[in-house]
Amino acid sequence: MKTFLNIGALARYQQNKTFVMSVGMAALITILSMVLAILVNWIFALVWLLILVVMAGVLVRQLILASQDSESYMEELTHRVKVGQQEAVLEMPIGVILLDEERVVWVNPYLQELLGNQDLIGSVIDDSEPDIAMAMKEDGHTSIQWLDRSFELIYQKSVGALYLLDITDNVALEQNLADHRLVTGIISVDNYEEVTEGMPDSETSKLRTEVTGQLTDWAKKYELYVRRLSPVSYLLMGYQQDLQKAEDDKFTVVKSIREATAQQNSPLTLSMGIAYGEKEINSLVQLAQTNLDLALGRGGDQVVVKAEDAPARFYGGTTNPMEKRTRVRARVISQTIAELMDQADQIFVVGHKNPDMDAVGSAMGLWRFSQTRDKKAFVVIDEEHIFSDIQSLLRAVRNTDPEDPTPGVNLGASIISEKDALNRATDQSLLILVDHAKEVLTGAPELLHKLSNRLVVVDHHRMGEDALADKPLLAYIEPYASSTSELVTELLQYQNQKGAPITRIEATAMLGGIQVDTKNFVLRTGSRTFDAASYLRANGADNELIQSFLKEKFGDFKARSQLIAQAEVQDGAAISVGDNDTVYGGVITAQAADELLQIEGVKASFVLTKRQDGKVGISARSNGDFNVQTVMEDLGGGGHLSNAATQMADTTTNEAYEKLVQAIHGQEAEEKSI
Repeated sequence: MKTFLNIGALARYQQNKTFVMSVGMAALITILSMVLAILVNWIFALVWLLILVVMAGVLVRQLILASQDSESYMEELTHRVKVGQQEAVLEMPIGVILLDEERVVWVNPYLQELLGNQDLIGSVIDDSEPDIAMAMKEDGHTSIQWLDRSFELIYQKSVGALYLLDITDNVALEQNLADHRLVTGIISVDNYEEVTEGMPDSETSKLRTEVTGQLTDWAKKYELYVRRLSPVSYLLMGYQQDLQKAEDDKFTVVKSIREATAQQNSPLTLSMGIAYGEKEINSLVQLAQTNLDLALGRGGDQVVVKAEDAPARFYGGTTNPMEKRTRVRARVISQTIAELMDQADQIFVVGHKNPDMDAVGSAMGLWRFSQTRDKKAFVVIDEEHIFSDIQSLLRAVRNTDPEDPTPGVNLGASIISEKDALNRATDQSLLILVDHAKEVLTGAPELLHKLSNRLVVVDHHRMGEDALADKPLLAYIEPYASSTSELVTELLQYQNQKGAPITRIEATAMLGGIQVDTKNFVLRTGSRTFDAASYLRANGADNELIQSFLKEKFGDFKARSQLIAQAEVQDGAAISVGDNDTVYGGVITAQAADELLQIEGVKASFVLTKRQDGKVGISARSNGDFNVQTVMEDLGGGGHLSNAATQMADTTTNEAYEKLVQAIHGQEAEEKSI
């Protein structure tokens, strides 16, 4: 009876105010029903009371039993949860490490099984497992490699618990998918038509067989697929993992084919454009063609591997590019430029910053080109930042003009600033970049931005990955030409000059550009170089006038001599480091590099000086036995195999020297591995 009436035996939810009020209301209704029953009939009321007492007793008893069952169930559930938690920590395939400060105090059995005989308990995590300690400092989930497995690490700092989720299988699956992503490539024989011109069919067939055989053997070695599309092109397909193997080999097949065909006195070179990372096959092939164009623009005999959102990787390109442009190509380019000029209302020609004789000479040549098409044209030059040779040239140009020159028709009056060019330019104007193909190098960046969709490029430097944001209407880039002036001279010869013949001063400027870039016909000259020079001489080019332009000031001579005097030669490389507090002109730096190359035993020269803009400029030269272009590209610049440069911001000349030495050593290691 005591238990029966014990309210405390009820469950907690049965003891709360709401429940008690509900019970009270039921009791009140019961009492009222009893009063009514008594008023009706006392015998009926007595019977009704008995029934209510029995029902109340049964109800209370059931509530107590239900409460006891509920408490029993909750106790059992709580026990099971605790046991489950303990079992999970001990048996679940997640590594758990408990830390007291940075000392390990416990590891769960699952992790200990992976550790084997290694005992972490009592060790300091920074000392015993530095990789884990480093990962603990990262926010959120971190992936690490440990115990020959992959883990996702979660650190709960508040309780000193470290959780290691084994994701080895997931990582392996992701790696497998990445390894088997499709890659495509397009292979081109750079100079097949030039080499086989006039060759008997039997010899050309032998060359094709040699190239195809070596490519097929190489592809089979790395489980790639190669199919010949034409005598000069091949299709390459494979998986990402096979491409990585070929990259580790540095595509030595390019060198092998060049050497094998050279032994037959018919040296052929290959260029490859390889793309990966695209989901659509059409995009992949298009990117491969773009990469091939980049390889060819850099002179050929090399491989370009690139994904859409990744920097390009270059292999090869360690030899001087072979001359492969033909008169036919020059004539076609000349006609195409003429048509673009005919469609424009006016033409603007721009060289690079701090223009040299080649940039200005080729710009004047294209100005003359526009006159043969009866089009107004302007040469855009920042005359506040030009050297003494260009100052002398511009004075000579203006002294030969009539008293009342017409802008766009008379050369002297057509040399304008970028501000003037921006005021004149319209949506129908044509912009031609000469002697450069990079936005960061242009002498008129705002004009380039305004006319980026009406752009032509004529250059002889190897194309860089970061060339231009927008694709030009025409890009005539021939890395094996001696100079841009040589290219423009050839283009001019295919235009009718009867109404607008080239003048003596223009021919002199263009010949000066060729002489400056070839160091008086010593470097990078071919038969086409002398043909262009002969044409310019026949049209009045004056060597004595060129020499008068190139005369330097005594201070510049002393500065160059000082740079040469402090140079050091080691392992065939002459390096001169200018004082960080002394500013040198770019021409002086380049001239010092040229002269250092004349020293016996020097195969490459590097001159580092502080520029007017605060950057460190490096001019690099080589005799062709060492690729200075790739060294300068590693430092953010570019150029030719034998003539390159770069500019480095936020550094001193000594700091730049350290980076240069590292880049040189990297290039030497690369050449030895090929």
